[in-house]
Parts: sequence; C-alpha cells; structure tokens
Amino acid sequence: MSKEAENAKKEKEPAESAGDPKSAPATKGRFGTIGIVGGLMLVEGVGIFLCMKFLGTDPDPTIGIEQALTPTTKPWEESREILVAKVRVLNSNGSKAMLYNVKVVVRVHHENQGRVEEFFNSRKSTVEDAIGRVIRSAEERHLAEPGLETLKRQVRHELGVLLGDDSLIEQVLVPECMPMPTGY
Repeated sequence: MSKEAENAKKEKEPAESAGDPKSAPATKGRFGTIGIVGGLMLVEGVGIFLCMKFLGTDPDPTIGIEQALTPTTKPWEESREILVAKVRVLNSNGSKAMLYNVKVVVRVHHENQGRVEEFFNSRKSTVEDAIGRVIRSAEERHLAEPGLETLKRQVRHELGVLLGDDSLIEQVLVPECMPMPTGY
C-alpha cells in the first residue's frame, strides 16, 4: 500500500506544478475586482460633485466683505474703562508659592461710569479684598490660562455681588497679571 501512496503523491506533484498557470487567472480576477471597485468610487465621486454643483446653494456674497465702521458698530464710544484695583497677592495653591501682581479694569456703559467709579473709590479696600480672595483661592491652571477667562468670570461675579447689580459691568479686563516666584 505504501507504493500506491507514493504513486498518488507523484501524480499530484505534476498537477500542482501545472497549477501555476491557473493562479494567473486568479490574479486577473483580483485586479479586475479592484478595478471595478475603483471605477465605482470614481463614478460615485463624480456623481456627488455634480449633485452639489447643480443642487447646492451659492455661497453668501457678504462673507469676507469688511464693513465700514458706523456709529452702531462702535461700542467703544459708549463704554468707559475704569481702573478697579492693582493688587499683589500670594497664591500657594500650585506646586510652589507665587506672588501675583494683578491690575483689574472693568468696562462699563458711559451712563453708569459715575456711579461705578464712586462705588469703587468709596469701597477700595473691600474691592481689593474681594479680588485678592479670588486670586488667593484660584487654582494654578486658572492663573495660567492664556485669556484668564476663569479669573475674569470669578472677579466679575464678586464685583457684581458688591455692586448689587451684575449688569453694570460689561466686561472685566486683566491687562496685567504678572506671576513672580517666591522662596528660591
């Protein structure tokens, strides 16, 4: 029986070597499938382009046109900036203690300027204490934000509580926030 098995193997070997030409049509089939899929993708892309071209809307012609400044687009004429306080406050909430030199300015409507200035002048220490409390309790990441948005929001809230009317303050500005390391 072993001779019969050897003969069967010998018969299969020539058949396998003859199978090499059969692998060529399989490769053609693969390239054909890839070509069909690629062609369908191309047709789909062209179809989407044409649909968007003919069925889509035209772009808005006003985008990119710079408008001239008119009295209604000049809010700076209606607002005034008031220096609230300059404080030097120690913050030790981070990895090391830092001394912050902070200048706070608020922007108010020109009609409220006198009232707000009078309040800040008469309650200078109270205002400085409130701002100092915000800075002392602030986290290090809030004091390191590029726009100091969290600090501005917290200062605006504290000043609004002191003023009794949060709507008097249009915007809180922090033009100076200089950290200085302490304890080398």
